[in-house]
Amino acid sequence: MNDKKLIIAGLVIFLIILIFPFLFHFVVNKGKAAPAPVPKVLDSAKEKNNGKCIRSTEYMKAEHMQLLDYWRHSVVRNAERVYVIDGKEFTMSLTN
Repeated sequence: MNDKKLIIAGLVIFLIILIFPFLFHFVVNKGKAAPAPVPKVLDSAKEKNNGKCIRSTEYMKAEHMQLLDYWRHSVVRNAERVYVIDGKEFTMSLTN
């Protein structure tokens, strides 16, 4: 029990470190949350392809996750960024 002062000092330091982010937020931001980011609306695949989707609705309902997995695998593993279906090429990138 001779270390009582050290234990109390350690607990106080721990609490200050634990509470510091909250205090900093209230001092810097005056307790207000940051404004929500405004989402950027990108052109949809339909608009880029003259109103046509890449695949039919029925196919997408049934196979959407498998198609995304295939695209991810082909881009990441094989560096193939072009998806060809019915003679049309679709580029898989963020900027077309």
